[in-house]
Order: sequence, then structure tokens, then C-alpha cells
Amino acid sequence: MKVTEMHRWVGDVEEFMSTHWRREPVVFDTAPPTPMTLADIDTALAGGMLRSPHVEMCRAGKDIAVKEYTQAREVHSKSAFGFADSEAILGLMEAGTTLLLRNTEQWHRPTAELVARLADEVDRRVEAFFFVTPPGSQGLPVHRDDADVLLLQVAGSKKWTVRSGPTGHHWRAGGVAGDPGAVLLDATVSTGQVLYIPRGYAHSAVGDQGLSAHLSLTIREIGAVDLVRSVPKLLLDKVQLPALPLDESALLDSAATLLEAANKQLATLEPHDVVRHARALQRDQHLNDADPAASLVGFGERLEHPKP
Repeated sequence: MKVTEMHRWVGDVEEFMSTHWRREPVVFDTAPPTPMTLADIDTALAGGMLRSPHVEMCRAGKDIAVKEYTQAREVHSKSAFGFADSEAILGLMEAGTTLLLRNTEQWHRPTAELVARLADEVDRRVEAFFFVTPPGSQGLPVHRDDADVLLLQVAGSKKWTVRSGPTGHHWRAGGVAGDPGAVLLDATVSTGQVLYIPRGYAHSAVGDQGLSAHLSLTIREIGAVDLVRSVPKLLLDKVQLPALPLDESALLDSAATLLEAANKQLATLEPHDVVRHARALQRDQHLNDADPAASLVGFGERLEHPKP
């Protein structure tokens, strides 16, 4: 039996989907392998190429200006801004600030491979975020994510409070103003454990024992905007028209061709076709799909050993 990525994170996938998915938060003792460690972050910071917005510092109730944890560099007599300043970052962490690495799948190959596998399994866009929080500190206020979240505690532990989800379809992601809802889960997540938070469920966390590090995989869902964008592509994607019709007659002919093609496609199109297309469109636009074989090492080897 093939072990899927989702199985590594939640165990019995069928039970998870029928019992917990979009219904309730839950903690698993699955201990999946992590693609990124604190040592990897040290290496990335020491490499000097990490910069904003991939690097962010956050503390609940306080805005941390980018200039407080980044520095400018001069490259070929030109100033470049936003490079992560590791000393400034550590200083802010000592004062209780959380380090947030955004979209690590865009610059860390092992994380990109994990995200690609999971996105293929769930047929949705997946992104990765890595949080490092000092003990007793809170990085973000109570908020809702427009995504289902699978969270692996990589180091230390963190206290989580997860509350109820939205009561209607017209809700917004981000900070929660007013009553965040009833508490559904109040738990300390330890190293190796996985926390699942359903889409839109309000939540917050505070660092517990040791330096807390966790990887969040956000499984995005499409919305009305994605559906609206998808319909014209489904109806007209294969229609070929002259780029610059020269007169009124040619313009009318092009419009007639569009309407004929749209009506033909519309007659066979089903709602699930639109949803599936919109999800695929969103997923494929955000995956880091760079081919590992497209490397300088491989190019050099081809030069040394050309094909006959």
C-alpha cells in the first residue's frame, strides 16, 4: 500500500476526511518528517540571500517595521534593500518577537517537493510557512485563515486555542474583531505532533517550552473570484480570432465566433467542471515547479558528455 503525504500527517486519511475535515480541530501523534529544521534556517540566514517579504517579524499587538530586522547592501554600486539581518532578528526574538518565514516552498527545495506532493493529493493550492517563537510569546493575534491548516511542531512546544468557524458565507480572513466564538480545542502541541485547524476557524497560539518552531501547510480553497475567472477560460480558451480585425464586418464576425463557441461549451459545462478547473488554475499558478534537472551541474555534465 502506497503511503501518501496526507497519511504521514494525519494517519487514516479516510477517517480524517469524514470526521475532522472542515468540521473540528484535532491533534495527531503522527510525527511526519520535517523538510526544514532550525539548522536549515540558520544556514539560510548565514547565506545572506533571504530578504523581505520571505522574512517577517511579528508580535501580537505590535507592528514590526521591516527596517528593524533587515539591512541594505551595495551591489555593483547600487543599493539593494530588505536583506535579513540575523543579529537584528535574534535581538528582536530575545524581546519576544516571532520569526515568520513566508512561502518557504518558493526558496527551499525539500519544502517545495513536500508541497507539490500534497497539492497533487488534495488537488488544491498548498503553501508553507515556518514560525519560530520564543517561550511565552505570541506572534499573531486571534485570526482566521482562508485555508485548512496542517501544522507540524518541529521543535519545542506551543499552546494553541482554536475556536469555532464562520457562521455564514460572508466572512473575512485575518484578525478577528469582536467575539471569536466558542473554544473547541485548548491544547499544548509538542514536538512531532500535528495540529489540524479547519478553514476559517479562529485561532491563536503562545510559545510554551523551549524555542517553539512549527511548519504550517496551508491548503487553500477557491472563492467566488476564482470561479468568475475560470468560466471565460473554460468557454473561450481554444477560440482563435484575428488579433486586429480591420473593419466593422470583421469585428462582428469575431464576436459571432466567440458567442458560438461560448454557447457550444456552455451546453456541456457542469458546476463541478468549473470548480475543478478553478482549483487547478489556482494550484498550478503558485507551485514552485522548477525542474531540479535544470541545474548548472547538469548543464556542465552535458557539456562534458554530449549525447552522440
